[in-house]
Amino acid sequence: MSLRRRIEKEPMKHIFLAAIITSFFAIANTAISGCEFVRISERDPNYFELSDNSSYIPLGYNMAFPRFWDKLSEDEAFDMIETHLKNIAANGGNYARVWVSHPFYEIEDSRPGIYNPKKIARIDRLINLAQKYGVRLKICLEHFRNIKKYKPAENESGLQTSVFQRPSYDGEFADMNEYFSSTKGRDLFFNRFKALWKRYADNPAIFAWELWNEQNTVNADPKIVKQWQEYMFERMAKLCKKHMIVNSYGSFDGNYAKKSYEFFYDGSANSMASVHRYLDEGASYKICHGPMDIAAADAVDEIKRIFPNRPAILAETGAVQPKHSGPWRFYNSDSDGIIFHDALYTPFFRGAAGGGQPWHWDVYVYKHKLWRHLKPFRALLENIDPAGEGFKPFRADTTITRVYALNGEKTILAFVRDSKNDWKSEFEKGIKPAEISGESIDFSEAARGREISKVRVYNLWNEKIIPAENSAKIKLPPFKRSCAVRIDFK
Repeated sequence: MSLRRRIEKEPMKHIFLAAIITSFFAIANTAISGCEFVRISERDPNYFELSDNSSYIPLGYNMAFPRFWDKLSEDEAFDMIETHLKNIAANGGNYARVWVSHPFYEIEDSRPGIYNPKKIARIDRLINLAQKYGVRLKICLEHFRNIKKYKPAENESGLQTSVFQRPSYDGEFADMNEYFSSTKGRDLFFNRFKALWKRYADNPAIFAWELWNEQNTVNADPKIVKQWQEYMFERMAKLCKKHMIVNSYGSFDGNYAKKSYEFFYDGSANSMASVHRYLDEGASYKICHGPMDIAAADAVDEIKRIFPNRPAILAETGAVQPKHSGPWRFYNSDSDGIIFHDALYTPFFRGAAGGGQPWHWDVYVYKHKLWRHLKPFRALLENIDPAGEGFKPFRADTTITRVYALNGEKTILAFVRDSKNDWKSEFEKGIKPAEISGESIDFSEAARGREISKVRVYNLWNEKIIPAENSAKIKLPPFKRSCAVRIDFK
């Protein structure tokens, strides 16, 4: 049964289950009780930290809006939102991304410059929940691509067919170019942001303000859009002293996208190097067709090349039907969360500032309870301070594994992936993951003769942590699909 039908037929069941989950995870909640804000690390600009100099490694995923929101009561929608937030927190996560331009949250939903107090109350409710559970939010302010009237109609993905339009501006501007270039258009955007900023300027639950979702996809002259982007960075920064200001661009899946990223990041005041990439068999880049870990690693490599010395984040990822025509056909089969797992882990081990941040929070993450993958990741990172480590990514592949590793002052971390197992082998060919036994990895060159204090191997699928001999040449215990290695030095 589809998510839509379950919600329509069994709303009370979802509420009851949410209540049980609330009680179960109550002890795991970690509220944001201080006033520490996220910033680019002053010790290493490739990572984040809190304003008290403690480390912040974002682990979480996109939960942009409640799908089928117009089929739910407000309380039912927030039951689902809270289920995500409490489970992110209970499993060691600390991050989510939300679109406040979606109709469920949109405050400017009738006329330009007029803000709906009911929608403001919804955002208040969201922020309060995030603060309660210790989850910091990247707030995406806008996403529309055209200005025109539309009649709301829900499609099979739970989006409105014309959700990428801004009907409240219809008749105010001739086209998107006028919106971006005119004082009137710029003021509308800024004043809407300012209305939200006034409420949350001192709230550390805000991870960052994001100008626009995939702004290079709007129907406007790229030069005009870039001028608008840099204007907004400067104008908003004068007002916003405690939160980062960022922007995002579409899926990095071909030469056009590459040129677009290079253009928009060139000379930009963007606070971080954010990239989107999906497993997409319709993409012109063949690397987007294959194993998720390879695609994710390459995306981080590319964005760090284009925009170095900024925290890199794989900010949207996952799997889609060819050319983003819908959620991936194998999501129902991927109950173990192979795509989520690889997209989450790999970026950090290529030098990203946090885990990859998957999309499809409802038909995939919620359905299979994939927030559980955050827990072993958090355990692996216990007491790790990336900025203090000065991590450098390297590869330590064996004949049967891909090994993505980080070499730091006090620690070596590695994500080990079975190179013969991927989504094609499991879902297209029906080959179950084989147990890898007797495999060894030699980290001697990276260790540089440093004295080892502890070696641990993490089975990321059953949350077991297995001590190993204090040697840079590590014999791995039996594992399937993937594992992780941590070497601590004295």
